[in-house]
Amino acid sequence: MHGISRMLTTGQRDWVARIAIITGLVAVVVVYRMLSPYAWWMPQCPFRLLTGLQCPGCGFQRAMSALLHGHVVEAVHYNLYLVYSLPYLLLVVLNRYFLPHSLRSRLTPRVENRWVVGFYVVSFFAWLVVRNLLHI
Repeated sequence: MHGISRMLTTGQRDWVARIAIITGLVAVVVVYRMLSPYAWWMPQCPFRLLTGLQCPGCGFQRAMSALLHGHVVEAVHYNLYLVYSLPYLLLVVLNRYFLPHSLRSRLTPRVENRWVVGFYVVSFFAWLVVRNLLHI
């Protein structure tokens, strides 16, 4: 793969990244919209299997399925952090790969500000502790 990326121009690599992101998003939407997150073959959280604790991502599959079916309250019940942080994650991806350069140059200092990123990192670990202390 490294040899292929050397053969591509920067513009071509950007398009490959965009196509990969769109393909991944479509795959997630199809899987979590059409299939049950309770199926026996759906992946389980390795952190929970090893420690018995819930990681911040536990409930992701059920929450995504609920969101894609329009059940926001149910999604919050499964994984509050996902529902809370998903808009920010989508904004970062949109800013980095899909917005024109003129808008990206103005938005990046706000979206990828070290304080904003730090806030989400701290809230990620705080959610890990809170959800296990309160058994959420």
